[in-house]
Amino acid sequence: MFACLRLTGWAATVESPGPALLDVAQQFSPRVAWADPNALVADLRGLERLFGDARAIGGELRRSLADRGLQAHIAIAATCTASRLLAEARAGVTVVPAGEEAKALAALPIDPVQVITQGERSQAQTDRRSESGGSARFYRMSPVSDILRARRRRSADPTPLATLRRWGLRTLGDLAGLPPPDLAARLGREGPVLQAIARGEDHGPLVPLAPDERFEATLALEWPIEGLEPLSFVLGRLADPVCAELDRRGRAAAAISVELRLVTRDTWVRRQELPTPIKDPRTLRTLVLLDLESHPPPAGIDAVTLRAEPTPARTLQHSLLERARPAPEQISTLVARLTALMGEGRVGAPARFDTHRPDAVRMTRFTGEETNGLRATDYGLRAPGPALRRLRQPAVATVTVEDGRPVRVRVSRPGLPDGCIETCAGPWRSSGEWWAATSWDRDEWDVALDGGAVCRLFRDRRKDRWFVEGVYD
Repeated sequence: MFACLRLTGWAATVESPGPALLDVAQQFSPRVAWADPNALVADLRGLERLFGDARAIGGELRRSLADRGLQAHIAIAATCTASRLLAEARAGVTVVPAGEEAKALAALPIDPVQVITQGERSQAQTDRRSESGGSARFYRMSPVSDILRARRRRSADPTPLATLRRWGLRTLGDLAGLPPPDLAARLGREGPVLQAIARGEDHGPLVPLAPDERFEATLALEWPIEGLEPLSFVLGRLADPVCAELDRRGRAAAAISVELRLVTRDTWVRRQELPTPIKDPRTLRTLVLLDLESHPPPAGIDAVTLRAEPTPARTLQHSLLERARPAPEQISTLVARLTALMGEGRVGAPARFDTHRPDAVRMTRFTGEETNGLRATDYGLRAPGPALRRLRQPAVATVTVEDGRPVRVRVSRPGLPDGCIETCAGPWRSSGEWWAATSWDRDEWDVALDGGAVCRLFRDRRKDRWFVEGVYD
């Protein structure tokens, strides 16, 4: 079901009727397209549960237009073509049941066909001009040739609509009743297209307008401000409308950027990607303030612009069988506070390198998911077998070796086990990345101490030194 809203008048207080008409149509349907500069076509399928039948929907559209000071012809039909033709010819609200489009259009004059075809013809002419290079050619002609050419132009109108008038056709029903083969033989490929329009048939799908995905707000200040405390009030005023627009469009912010115009005529721009999509204004303001606390502007601020990069908002379905996770707003605020405290690149989630180097990890953006590719054993978490708790800085150890096997280990770092070695397994020799500064060459041992602890030792073969790499649970 489609509705065509053709603008016929507006109040003196309405400065721009086109955007107002578009805003009213988008309040009812997200699938809206311009039919011409004064008419819009909207897809109304699915609105019956909210407003009722097509007649009730038309009444709601008319009241919404009247509240904005607009007057329009409204036609509702099962096809876009039928709604456009009826809105052009009839005033008020017109509703045509599905399957009766041709019957409702039969009595209309043939002139509205040109309303639909003229847009396609002008587009085709534009395409032909662009293919020929877009430049016009002028030829020097005699005055007699000009007169004869003007006479031929007045005597013969090449448009198909003029041809149909010369045939004696006056209504759309007359055009719809012609034999299709004979019409195609005389008018070419435009004949069947015109006949389909006269019957109310669509010759293409509705292509909706792409929504404007710009979510930003700007505030120019009367007096320059300095410091984060006055800036927080300005950011609060900007974050509220931005987040309200995000929520209305079903979006959330994937990244947030703030642009500060300084009194020195410079621009200070800060951008940060968010761990999870957020549309809470307080959280966004806090994140921006934490970032500016680490990177303060060098001068006073004249104007502030807050801009959000949208992404589809996520809907989380909590489970009764899983542990509850913290809210995305809390995670984002915590990551921002830790980043301001520790510095850039030192906060995130660990992820493995594509290498065999032991304990090779890098910090990636924290998303709140499980482990970003690391197994539970890499963290020393619960696992079906023993888990190795790695020491991020291996502890220097003194190891006594007899017959090529370690027999005693001593560690100076408090909290780590040492003593005599009862059993051991190894060595497992590994080396690699000889071309880089991260090269390694070592022998690994798993040892069981007399105190009951099980550790992993390794010997750096280049430095001939022993280290405790971790302790098994």
